[in-house]
Amino acid sequence: MAQSHGKHHHQNHSKSYSWAAIVSGVLIVSTLALVGTQVFQARRIAGSRSLLIFGRRKLHRVVHFSEYKQVIPDLLDHTEPHFVAFTSGVDNHGRPWCGDCAAAMPIIREVVLGAGGSLLEVSVGKREDWANRQHPMRVDSDCPVRFVPTLWYWSEKGCGSSVANPLNSDETEESLRLIIAKFVQQTASGQRYVDRITREIIQSGGKGCGGC
Repeated sequence: MAQSHGKHHHQNHSKSYSWAAIVSGVLIVSTLALVGTQVFQARRIAGSRSLLIFGRRKLHRVVHFSEYKQVIPDLLDHTEPHFVAFTSGVDNHGRPWCGDCAAAMPIIREVVLGAGGSLLEVSVGKREDWANRQHPMRVDSDCPVRFVPTLWYWSEKGCGSSVANPLNSDETEESLRLIIAKFVQQTASGQRYVDRITREIIQSGGKGCGGC
């Protein structure tokens, strides 16, 4: 009798555990369905912008100038601060035809991505394309690019401060790193950045700068 009672008691516990597992499973499935519905609704309300549940990721992407404006929304969906670097295309050997770009771009990538920001690199094309004074980037009404390389700070409002002149000079690697680091730090904190060369040009009324 004792053995029979123990067996019966064990069966009751097994049934209880089974029912508990079923109820727990139903609750989990219901919760996941509810979360999924809420996520779907949130995505619908957000429109084309992606819904970020676990935080933003850094973006580093290289595009041709003809498509960069279509990629800007994707840039803004990634980790701040956001930067856009305009650089040269490559020659037949796969190297940048612009020596200043070859020197500055690795440092720009290092500083921007090292600071946790996102970087969009925009190629202005071949040397002969850039030589055209009517190149689309030169005459862009919103964010004209006069030199390569040029690094812009970018926000929801569009392009902000930029740094170009020091990147087109014979600065040492360490000097370039300090210039770019200062630019990234100031613009990311909401400050307007004006490099020394540009500041001297402004102060001289456009006549040039003494240290150029």
